[in-house]
Amino acid sequence: MNLKQSKKLLEVLAACYWVLAATVYLVAGQQFHYTAVTSDALSATTTVGELVDGMTITQRVIAPAEFLTGFDLMAATYGRSNSGTLHAALVNDAGEAIAAQDVDIATLPESKYFTIPLDDMVEVQAGEPLTLTLTTTGCTPGNAVTIYCGDTIVAGRFDIVQSISEADRYTVNGVPGTGRLCIKINGIRVLTFYRDYWLIIGGAFTALALLCLHWWRGAKAGHNNPLVAVCMLFTRYGFLIRQLVSRDFKAKYKRSVLGMAWSFLNPLLTMSVQYVVFSALFKSDVPNYPVYLLSGIVFFNFFSEAVSMGMTSITGNASLIKKVYMPKYIYPVSRILSSLVNFALAIIPLLLVMLITGTAFTPALLLLIFDMLCLLGFVTGMSLLLTTAMTFFQDTQFLWGVVSMMWMYLTPLFYPESIIPAQFLTVYHMNPMYQYITFARICIIDGVSPEPMAYLWCILSSLVVLGLGILTFKRHQDKFVLYL
Repeated sequence: MNLKQSKKLLEVLAACYWVLAATVYLVAGQQFHYTAVTSDALSATTTVGELVDGMTITQRVIAPAEFLTGFDLMAATYGRSNSGTLHAALVNDAGEAIAAQDVDIATLPESKYFTIPLDDMVEVQAGEPLTLTLTTTGCTPGNAVTIYCGDTIVAGRFDIVQSISEADRYTVNGVPGTGRLCIKINGIRVLTFYRDYWLIIGGAFTALALLCLHWWRGAKAGHNNPLVAVCMLFTRYGFLIRQLVSRDFKAKYKRSVLGMAWSFLNPLLTMSVQYVVFSALFKSDVPNYPVYLLSGIVFFNFFSEAVSMGMTSITGNASLIKKVYMPKYIYPVSRILSSLVNFALAIIPLLLVMLITGTAFTPALLLLIFDMLCLLGFVTGMSLLLTTAMTFFQDTQFLWGVVSMMWMYLTPLFYPESIIPAQFLTVYHMNPMYQYITFARICIIDGVSPEPMAYLWCILSSLVVLGLGILTFKRHQDKFVLYL
């Protein structure tokens, strides 16, 4: 290992680390301080009836955050110019009214959610049970607002009936109804992550620096370790990596009339087909569906292609491995880098669709660098695991075909997350590809940074799988030649 070149490489990587850390903090600063939250609401299936004077409607709700800013309520006026005042109040379990707001009924929209903002944010305990009370003044039959309720959620074109206990139903003058009011509680959750951000970043850098120092001393003593492998990859074998990547890239489009253009056309054509098939089912539930769909396709295609190519990197280069000695990790790495080139080209159609659909280009797009680096680490780990398995067990490629297809359907590429039953969401969110794709969609479609936990999930899934892949590959690589 050329220690002088390796030292420069480590200095460049350290600079990139701090540049990325500063970029994330500057772009995601607001989301690291607080986040707006809204409780879920049921779909409107019927009405409670007109809310006239002398009638009191109550509904048990749960505070979604530490500060409440208001709530959205769905109501109908049937096109009438109703008059009167709607009185809304939030009461805690001690019977104290912690917030109250009056609304001029004449200003209410027709059959839509309308927002009732609170004049001042109300501080509560997140998860605290509250009671919403609705009454009116000056409202008589035929001159009153009608309140919507329901007991279902809509998933695509399907209605899923929810089981609602009697304690959770709305009441009219103390008598339980048949469902829940169509209401969303709005709040702000205060985060403290921004206070600890630089402490975490500095601590992580210190730990990495000490680990690299330990490896550096080992490298000077002639021992192999991950630091040696990375440095050799960029210094001694850089030219070879470029040749292997070029070979794989050219082989993919050999004898193809359109050639490299397929890197642009493939995600666009896939999106077009799936858009036609699924837009009727899910378009109404997903804002900016074309970008939603294409972003999922582009990121998952990179994962699928890179892992599939990396899986056969050892068996596919058997003749070369038997004749020429090179570190065996070069072969899966070159395949992954080849897929990374296709991934970069596929981003261009995504940007084009964003432009066509009027999606805003915000600074949050810079956060995709973090997401892509985590995805690259995860893909590398998966490739190292599967190429090891493939060398000893040739049926791995067929099993992976089934697993990758199942993985695709378990990831929200073309359908909204809302169709997943609530009891399965915890397990569903443990899918690493869900985390990477959701992270990207928040940056692209919403134009903001995800919450700090999203960063943690991406880093953990990437490092755990990458670590397992490296350990497995390193432990078995000396036996590869016996099975080729």
